[in-house]
Amino acid sequence: MAGRLRDKVALITGAASGIGAATAVLFAQEGAKVALNDLPATDLETVAAQVKNAGGEALVMVGDVTNRPDSQRLVDETVKRFGRVDVLVNSAGVAPRNAPPDWDWEKVWDYVMVVNMKGTLLMCKAVADQMVKQGGGSIVNLSSIYGLVGRPRELGTGLDPYVHSKGGVVQLTRDMAVHFAREGVRVNALCPGFVFTNLTKALTDKPESRKFLEEKHPMGRLGQPDEIARAALFLASDDASFVTGACLPVDGGYTAQ
Repeated sequence: MAGRLRDKVALITGAASGIGAATAVLFAQEGAKVALNDLPATDLETVAAQVKNAGGEALVMVGDVTNRPDSQRLVDETVKRFGRVDVLVNSAGVAPRNAPPDWDWEKVWDYVMVVNMKGTLLMCKAVADQMVKQGGGSIVNLSSIYGLVGRPRELGTGLDPYVHSKGGVVQLTRDMAVHFAREGVRVNALCPGFVFTNLTKALTDKPESRKFLEEKHPMGRLGQPDEIARAALFLASDDASFVTGACLPVDGGYTAQ
C-alpha cells in the first residue's frame, strides 16, 4: 500500500474517540499498522473496525497510561505483534470537567496532571527506549494552545491543571527532542485550538460558549479532529525528517493574536 506511513507501525493512546480516533484511521489510510490504546474497550473496537476498513492492521490494547507497568506493556505488546514502533501519538488526555463533581480542587489538579503529564511522560519513556534500540522513530505529543498561552478569564480559574499539564507537555517535548536528536528519535508536539471532541462537548454544545470560542479563533470557527490528525501525520512521517522539538499550533490563528 502506498502512503506516507507505508511499512510504519504507530501506537496511538486515547484512540477511542476524537483526535486519537481520527489519527488512527488517517494513519491506516496512509499505510501504517496501528496499535490502539484507551480505557473503553467497546469504542476501541469500533475504531479498530474503521482502521481495518481503511486497509490497515489494528491491535487493540486496553490500558492505563498513568500506570508504569501498563505503559511498558503497551509498547511491548506492539513490538510483539508488529516487530517495532515507529510512531507514538500521545493523545490520551482529560480536563477538569472530566473529574467527579464532588472532588476538591487539589484532587482534580492531581488527576489532570497525572493523566496529561505523567501519562505522556511514561509512554514517552517506554517508547523512547524501543526507538533508540531500533534506530529511530517519531513521537507526537498532544499539547494545546493552553500549553503556549493562558486561558481567558471567562474560561479559566488562574489555577487550571489543564493549562499546567499542557505547558508541561511542551517542555517535556523540547527536553526529549534535544536529548534524543542524535539517536534518530524526533519528538514534537501539536498545540490544537478548540476542536469538536468529547473533551470539549460541554462547551461546544452550548450556543453561547460555542459562539464565544469561535470568536476567539481568528478563522471564526473551531477545528475538526481530522485537521489535527493531518498535522500529526506530517510530524509522524518522513516529510518532517528535519523537525524536532517543535510545538506546532493548529489553532485557526488563536495563538497569533
